[in-house]
Amino acid sequence: MALPTPGFWYRRQPSWQARLLQPAGWLYALAVLIHRACSRPLRLPLPVVSIGNITLGGTGKTPLVIALARELAGRGLRPAVLTRGYGSGRRQPLQVRPDLPVALVGDEALELAASLCPLGVAVWAGSDRATAARRAIAAGAELLLLDDGLQHWRLARDCDLTVLDAVQRLGNGLTFPAGPLREPAGALARAQLLVLTGRGEPQLAGLPWPATKPWLAVPSAIALPEQLLQRPLLAFCGIGLPQKFFAALRERGCRLVASEVFPDHHPYAQGDLERLLAQARATSAVLVTTVKDWQRLAPLLASLPPADGPELVAVPLELDRAAVGRLADQVLHVLGPRVPQLPPGGHG
Repeated sequence: MALPTPGFWYRRQPSWQARLLQPAGWLYALAVLIHRACSRPLRLPLPVVSIGNITLGGTGKTPLVIALARELAGRGLRPAVLTRGYGSGRRQPLQVRPDLPVALVGDEALELAASLCPLGVAVWAGSDRATAARRAIAAGAELLLLDDGLQHWRLARDCDLTVLDAVQRLGNGLTFPAGPLREPAGALARAQLLVLTGRGEPQLAGLPWPATKPWLAVPSAIALPEQLLQRPLLAFCGIGLPQKFFAALRERGCRLVASEVFPDHHPYAQGDLERLLAQARATSAVLVTTVKDWQRLAPLLASLPPADGPELVAVPLELDRAAVGRLADQVLHVLGPRVPQLPPGGHG
């Protein structure tokens, strides 16, 4: 089972715990470099864009993939999303439907499919993304979006887009397990585009990002039903940066009577739901969580009798549409002539 995100990862100055783990972080960084050096990327006949993190989660990457895929599809392109299917252990790719079991494809794949399948955007889940790419191409894809693809070396990319939280940024600047980095901080500059997400003041100061490369701020806000502003809420989640979710609720004026943190991608058990339900009833509160957590809770909710079902609301994250449009412009600019000819009415 995954552990909660250590608080010392996001202290600006490395703590004693971080210093103690720093030798292990050096070994981890070396292993990443060796893995990359031994990889032979496959070049595909259509453009490939990776959307990933240099940090371990919590940046809003999945909502950004959804928003970018929607924007590109709205311009007349036919993107497909390739995701690893984290938590499923799946290697052979499967085209994801929103009604598939979470254990089969993972929570992120279901979150992607729930938003994108109604738009005709295919989502493929499986760690063998070379095979997934071939299947997506055979199904008519014109452009591939690699979800969490910054450290995926099997496929050559035409554009690497890396995502950072505007507040947490690079944390203490150390590699896992001493800090939140998947690679040394200098690897940030490997990408063609940098996106700063969240509600923080976006700035490049202190980041190893070249002044010659473009970057964008993509603000986000939770889409909260107005009636919940008048109700006490019990918030819980199992994501990379849980305090970010709670802070967003408070920023909207919500009254949180309690909050509970689970490990990232936590596989909820019946006991978890029963305990949360009992807490909510005791405080007359509404349970609120993220869309990603909802995917893991759905099977448990379906097994409850209607009378016992909790009042539980999944709160989506909405990205600024104008900013997403500017991001799509930048992506298409980087891809250049590899982008298929847009149909009449499309724009780039």
